[in-house]
Amino acid sequence: MIVMTPTPTRTLALLALLMPALVLSAQTTPQANGQAAPYNNIAPVQEAWQGGWSAPDAQRDAETWKALSEARPADVNAQFNWFRSERNARLGNNNGRLLEQDNAQLEAIAERIRNTAPGSFEQHLSGYYTAFPDRAAFAELEAASVAGPDRPELILPMLVRAHLNGDKAGQDRWSAQLEQRGGLAPALSDVAGDLLLSTGKDGILITNGDMDGAPALAQQRLHDQRRDVLLVDQRLLADASYRQRIWKETKASGPVPAPGPVFARTLSMATDRPVYLALSLDRAWFDAFPGQLHATGIAFAVGATAPDTHVLAERWERMKKTTAAGPLSRNYLLPGAVLLRAYRASGDEARAARLEYELRGLAAKLGAVQDLIKAGVLAH
Repeated sequence: MIVMTPTPTRTLALLALLMPALVLSAQTTPQANGQAAPYNNIAPVQEAWQGGWSAPDAQRDAETWKALSEARPADVNAQFNWFRSERNARLGNNNGRLLEQDNAQLEAIAERIRNTAPGSFEQHLSGYYTAFPDRAAFAELEAASVAGPDRPELILPMLVRAHLNGDKAGQDRWSAQLEQRGGLAPALSDVAGDLLLSTGKDGILITNGDMDGAPALAQQRLHDQRRDVLLVDQRLLADASYRQRIWKETKASGPVPAPGPVFARTLSMATDRPVYLALSLDRAWFDAFPGQLHATGIAFAVGATAPDTHVLAERWERMKKTTAAGPLSRNYLLPGAVLLRAYRASGDEARAARLEYELRGLAAKLGAVQDLIKAGVLAH
């Protein structure tokens, strides 16, 4: 067997070229979320895990709900939908992150909700989002669950809380709710399965957040898939107790580091368990590991030595490679491109031809053929 190991430098160079197509992009468009819409032509906001991918659509919705809020200043439902669509549009524009100006705008809308309906479900859940991931957010979440215990908007935040606290029973309960009445997009379950498949035995997998981490947790808890993998939500690393628990579970040595990429870098040197980064993470996470990232599917393995390419080839064959998961589907392009280059470098023209045909078809469905041509993966 010919062992083909594309260099980390070339892999990161390819990532740099494909990155605009690979990042976690938009996080909402409108769809009913279980609450009756009070307006004839507008449905309540759809969340990312329900299959809304377009930030421009979310921004248009935010403008519509803002106008309705201005026209009906006592309508807390309109204000809440404005808050949610505004938040989702801003998350979509920044790969799942909120900038300082975003937080200021959301806090201003949340203040309107507080003034309109103090003590309401809408006040407390908007308070949860403006405080997240600080611990104060979860006090607001608890108050929201008292005010509206059956509201479907609670499902994902409650799953996040269970994950934060290491509450396995809560993870089981809210994972089931996410699938049963939370509107979890089936394609995200496919991606979650492929993400777990991309992770080696006993791996520590750092995910970006709702679109990749929550469905992966549901696959583990509900479908008994890859329970050996420790899932880490990068957002929750801001919580010191969460970092401490992850450090303890991985049997890492030394002091617990700060959140962010430094946590992953330090962890990779402090534990015997392999560390993996989901491709949906922000570019800063990858830049923290120069020469140490190796494509293993829709995740990167961290380490000085690359796995044999036959591992990537075997996983590529087993992955579902769905094209229905919005921006996350584009994450399949990177491992396909890395594998294609490895086949070409080894002179395996038969496998290269088959993979190029498959990759071109995948890219065509995703509108990414020109991205692969620009990256030098496809000739034309």
